[in-house]
Amino acid sequence: MKNDIENRIAHNGTTLVTKIGRLQTSNYDISNICNLRCEGCLYFSGAGLEVGKAENDINVWKAFFLAEAQRGVTFAYLGGAEPSLTPDRIRACHEQIPMGTIFTNGTKKIELDIRYRIHVSLWGNEDSSELYRGANVNRKAMQNYKGDARAVFVMTLNALNLDEIPDVAQACEDHGLPLVFSLFSPTLDYNQRMSSSRHDESDYFRFSSGQKDMRFGDDMLSRARDAIFDAASRFPGTVRISPAFIEWVTRRESLYTLDERGIAVDCGNRLTRRHVHFNADLTRNSEKCCAPNIDCRDCRPYAMSLATYFSRRRQMPDEWEDVWKYWRDIFGPLPAV
Repeated sequence: MKNDIENRIAHNGTTLVTKIGRLQTSNYDISNICNLRCEGCLYFSGAGLEVGKAENDINVWKAFFLAEAQRGVTFAYLGGAEPSLTPDRIRACHEQIPMGTIFTNGTKKIELDIRYRIHVSLWGNEDSSELYRGANVNRKAMQNYKGDARAVFVMTLNALNLDEIPDVAQACEDHGLPLVFSLFSPTLDYNQRMSSSRHDESDYFRFSSGQKDMRFGDDMLSRARDAIFDAASRFPGTVRISPAFIEWVTRRESLYTLDERGIAVDCGNRLTRRHVHFNADLTRNSEKCCAPNIDCRDCRPYAMSLATYFSRRRQMPDEWEDVWKYWRDIFGPLPAV
């Protein structure tokens, strides 16, 4: 997570600082291309000029990640549009930064010697994946990572797909894959289109309407919470959650205090001098956080929300260890091979 993490919470008899060390993180968009068109995409929906270009010289990437390691970065979050489409950039990072997580759609398997965590996104079950993403890729992604210790599958829940959770959990269980959950968080562009009388279509806004709204209202957040707990009960070997974190991230009120511009002032994932978000052309993103398109008032994705949860550790002392164990389980370094 952002900033130097003081890992002082006990975990299996040793401290997290012993097991992981002091973390210094940054986010890297290593690709500005994708083979899917997810509704309300956090990368493309409402994006500015920063997604229009990318650095293509692999030697420049290698020098860049060497400099990042020398800057003290020890944990890389690799995303963008679709990072698996630029495997040489993944390798350039892996050669210099010891720990990391790759956020991918799973359609192209990342080579086995890349010892980062791999978080594979799912947006629904087999029947609805094409609607949400423009292609049905669930089966391919699960076959690519079947039994792979690096892989964690992440289902993005929205107000339309809660009934699909058992299907997705069963498929993950059948393929030996752990499953966690994220909450659909609309971009500013998605919210603006939904509030307009005209729902002009785009590559990343195809089917949403007043009758098909992916956003969570208060009642749907409580339904999402109950559905997650039900799945954890029904699939205990597959579904991984922190009860304390789920209770917090699905609460009715916004997770953030907003300023007059609508930007969160108490976000744990804000960019700082040390925690930086780099675009695919290797320029520093100057926006508020690593997901600048998200509307702060509705922001609840799992990775960003975990960063905020940890930044408020003094407010939640009783649950702190439980949530740390959850982060360690899905983001922490892999065992040595």
